[in-house]
Amino acid sequence: MSVQTIYKILIDAGMTPEGACGLMGNMKAESGMVANIAQRGMTKLSDEEYTAAADEGTIGFSNDGVGYGLCQWTYSARKAGLWNFAHENGKSVGDELTQVEFCIRELKHEYSGLWKYLCETNDLTNAVWRICTEFERPAFNNTNERKSYANIKNKII
Repeated sequence: MSVQTIYKILIDAGMTPEGACGLMGNMKAESGMVANIAQRGMTKLSDEEYTAAADEGTIGFSNDGVGYGLCQWTYSARKAGLWNFAHENGKSVGDELTQVEFCIRELKHEYSGLWKYLCETNDLTNAVWRICTEFERPAFNNTNERKSYANIKNKII
């Protein structure tokens, strides 16, 4: 799936261009926009092996503390939500479209205030910051890097 496709899905779901780009900048910082990526240094399995083991249920995907996917879901309840969402839809946890759809669902239902903001804002800097601090909550707050990635709007439109 291309960056343009993800952007279109986010826009079609209701986000403003700044909201969509803010989210995508955070995704780029978290995962390099790779859906089946497991957090480096947290597992000895390759990304493909980790994804297969997660799908098969042979690892403790929800509780292993390994960040995974576009948004590097790490917390057990959020990873369990991703796993359940993927499997309810007959998809792999590593499926990119499934992760984008889950991200939208999670924002709408678990982060409704942030979702509303992302559907109304024209402030890219604040969108990046709010996604980083409210949704992603990384150990290292690198909002400047995330903002530089979010400045893809002119390349997409």
